[in-house]
Parts: sequence; structure tokens; C-alpha cells
Amino acid sequence: MSLNVSFVLALLSVAAFVGPLIGEMISVPGAVIELIIGIGLSRVISPADYSTSSVISTLGQLGFLILMFLVGLEIDFRQLWGAGRGSVAMGVGLFVSSLGVSWLVLGHLAGASAIWVLAGAATSVGITVPVLYVQGWMGQRFGHDVLLIGSVTEVVYLGALNILSVASRHDSATTSALLGTRVALFFLFAYVLVRLFQRSRSRVPRHFHRWFRRDDPIEVGLRGTFALLFVVVAFAGVIRIPTVLGALLAGVIFRGVIGNARAIIERLTSVANSFFIPLFFLTVGLQTPLSASVLSLLPLIGLILVVLSASRLVVAPYLRHRGHSWRMSFAGATMLMAPLTLLVTTAEIGRSAGFLGPRNYAAIILVAVLSAILFPVLARKLLPVYGDDVVEEQSLIEGVDQSDPN
Repeated sequence: MSLNVSFVLALLSVAAFVGPLIGEMISVPGAVIELIIGIGLSRVISPADYSTSSVISTLGQLGFLILMFLVGLEIDFRQLWGAGRGSVAMGVGLFVSSLGVSWLVLGHLAGASAIWVLAGAATSVGITVPVLYVQGWMGQRFGHDVLLIGSVTEVVYLGALNILSVASRHDSATTSALLGTRVALFFLFAYVLVRLFQRSRSRVPRHFHRWFRRDDPIEVGLRGTFALLFVVVAFAGVIRIPTVLGALLAGVIFRGVIGNARAIIERLTSVANSFFIPLFFLTVGLQTPLSASVLSLLPLIGLILVVLSASRLVVAPYLRHRGHSWRMSFAGATMLMAPLTLLVTTAEIGRSAGFLGPRNYAAIILVAVLSAILFPVLARKLLPVYGDDVVEEQSLIEGVDQSDPN
């Protein structure tokens, strides 16, 4: 039976409220609880209420675009450019080695499709950040090392996902030509956009500086940020770049223009995390009803969990080389085993591009849920809570200067 839109929104809003609270109680990320609640609600809400043309689905997609925009805001290419070559090389090496293990296990031995092979190399820092925050390592050298490696790998993965989405529909020569043309057009568009921002900053500085105020009554900063987001997304659609990648690139452009403007970023994050992003994860759960057919993919699901865990262990020796204890090094590697955001992104792009059916879509979402439950819990057991005694013990045992950023 189809329900009234307002009633469905009421159900989802209550779920978005209680989901993170339940997650805190059982030490599971709130997004995972929202996915699980969405799967449960799919039993009582009619598919017509969250079909691709429905209001609920549209709001969920809006949340997805905002989520990818925030992911783009986290990517600071100036930091990556100025970082030690070792960390950047480790991030790229992590993707290459993960992709190699995934191809061997999932592609060669299990005969899985290319989207599954690529999913086995997914690495993101969306789950890493809260684990570091809870354990007190955000802002410390260890947290910086782990986040830098994960961020580099995340950027490389998103580029590979874009290539796969184009290559799946064209031959190699056409793929190269299309990608080259689209990248050139997008960089030209980004250059023009940045120049417009720079002129606005110099010609109308009073209005431009209102972007950074916390107490602007008409919220010029938020309005301008959303305008930038959807202008870039619209252009990405015109040149046939996936809109979610357009949203991510919009975040990268915005970060490059305004820098680390905490006021506007905090307000945008507050708006996104309070409703739109939870609604996205809930709608993903609604659109992922687990059926008996998914059970046939349980061996593949088990294999990709093995790939996600085994291939990330290459990070541990590097972190040990950086002066961290073996226990912390394995904790850092474990944090990178739960690519919740990128697996959901992969499933969404795979479905929209037509090379993921309902069964495989549901299976990848299930992998995202399981990995985000298992690995963060293990990481928190391995990673000690930050304190003076931990730092002192590290320094005495290893003889490492913890204040040295290199």
C-alpha cells in the first residue's frame, strides 16, 4: 500500500534521529545503522514511494550530491602536493596493490566483473575520521599519516571509477578521447569559475567576505555554496561526467577558492549531517531489500571482505617505518579496511551506468555494511586512547621524536 509522502518523510526523519544514537550505544557508525533501518523499512514502505521518480528518491540523491561535495572539500591538493613523497607513494601503492589482489582473487579466481574487482580496491577515510576522533588521535602525527594515505588512495580510486564508467560503454580509443575531452572541458570550466571568484573577491570584497561570517541573516555563504555545487553538477551533466563526480569536483574547486574556511564548512556540514545525508543512507537501504537471490553471492561477499582486509595490511610496515608501534600500525591499516562511502558510491554509479543489477547492487551495499561494522570495532580495540602515557611509551620504546612531522 502506498503511503502519503509526508508520512514516509516522518518515518525517515525519526529514523535519522534515532539511528546515530543507536550507533553510539553499540559503537557502530550511524550511517550503517541508517542503512540497516532503511532495509528494514523496505518491508513496510511501498517501492512506489521511493522509486527513482519519487520525492523521497530525489531528496536522497540530493543528500548523495551534498555528501560527495563534502568529500571533495576534504581533499586538499595543496596538502597532498606538499606532503612527503613517501606518504603519497604509499597511497598510490596501496591502490595498485589492492587492485592487484582484488583482480587475482575476485577477477581471476572467482570470475567476478570489473566493478567487483574495482570495489575490492576501495579505500576511503569516512569511517577512519570518527575512529581517530573517538580514540583522541585526530590532529596527532599518527592520525595525519593514516588520513593522508587514505586520502591519496581515495582520490586515485575515484579517478579509476570515472574511467570504468566511461570504458564500460566504449572501446579503448574512444574512451581515451572522451576522457581527454571531458577533462579538458572541465578544467577550462573550473578555471573560468575560479577567475570569477577571484574577481568577485577583489571587486565586491564586502559581499564576498559575508561567505565567511557565522551570523549573516540571509546566509549568503550557504546560498552561494549550494549555487556553486549545482552549477558544477549541471555542467558535469552536460559534458556527461557522472553527476556525483561533478559534485566531488565542485567540493575540490570550492576548497581551492576559499581555503580552510571553517565557518562555512561547519554550517554546511551541520545542514548536511542533520537531514540530507542520513536521508540518503536511509533511501539506499530502502532500495536494497535483501532477497534470497543475494544469498548466492555470499561466497563473493566473503571473498571481497578478505580482499579488503588482507590488501590493506601493506600499510602497517610503512606506518611502523614512520615510527609508530606495530599495534598502532595494524590499527591504522584496519581503519582503512572499511570504505563505506566509496562502496556506496560505487554501487550507485554502477547501477546508474547499467552494469550493476539489483542483486549485485544489494550485495555491494551488504559488503559496505559488514565492513563498516567489523573493521572499525577491531581498529578501536587495537588503537589505544591518546594520552601522555601513550606518547611517552612510544618515545621510550622506539626512540622516535613524536613532534617531528617528517
